[in-house]
Amino acid sequence: MTTPGNSQSPIDFCKREITFVNQLPEIQFSYPKRTDVTLENTGSPDEFRTVRADVGRGAAFVTLSGARYDLLQFHWHTPSEHEIEGERTRLETHFVHRQVDDNSLLVIGVLVKTGEENRAIRPIFHNLPKQSGETRDVPEVHLPGLLPRVRETFRYSGSLTTPQFDEGVQFIVFTEPISFAPQQIGAFQKLFPHGNSREVQPLNGREVLCDACGM
Repeated sequence: MTTPGNSQSPIDFCKREITFVNQLPEIQFSYPKRTDVTLENTGSPDEFRTVRADVGRGAAFVTLSGARYDLLQFHWHTPSEHEIEGERTRLETHFVHRQVDDNSLLVIGVLVKTGEENRAIRPIFHNLPKQSGETRDVPEVHLPGLLPRVRETFRYSGSLTTPQFDEGVQFIVFTEPISFAPQQIGAFQKLFPHGNSREVQPLNGREVLCDACGM
C-alpha cells in the first residue's frame, strides 16, 4: 500500500485555520432530476467498505472555473468524515467527479444530519445491497434533492479517503448539512454498525478557503 503523504483527507474545519473570502468560484450543477444509478456494496475491508452509486457516463456533471467534471459515483460514510470544530454529523455523502480534460478528481461532500425525511434518498436507501459484491439498479434518482439549498463551502486540496489515498484531489464540502429521517440514516448504519469513516488527518499548513460569513 502506498504511504499516505502530507495532504490527506478528511480534515477538521477549524475557524482559526480557515481563510474566509467574500466569494468563491461558483459551482454550476448539471444534475438531472431523473438519473439511473447502480448500487454496489463494495465489500472493502474494515472502515473502507461502503455502498457506491455508479452513474452513467456523462449523465451528470458540474462546471467549475470553466472546467467540466463528470460525476462518476457517489457514496456514504458514517459518521461524517469531515468535522466542523471537532463535531461530526451522522452521515456524509461524497460525489466523486473526474475532469474531462486532465482526469483530475473533484469530490463534493455533503454532510447529513437527523431531521426530516429526504424523498430523493428514499429509493436508494430502500434498496441498499446488503452483501459484499451485491448490486441493485435504482431508476430515476432525483440527484438535486441530495444537495443543500445553501451553497456556501469549504475548499482545500486533499486526497481520496480510501486506499491508495491518492492526493491531488480537489475537495469541496458544503457548510450546511441536509437532513435524512432517523430511519433513513439507520438503514445505512445497520450495514456498517462500526462505522466506515476515516479519521481526520493533519492539515500540515494547507490553505482552507470558505465563503460562509456566518461561521
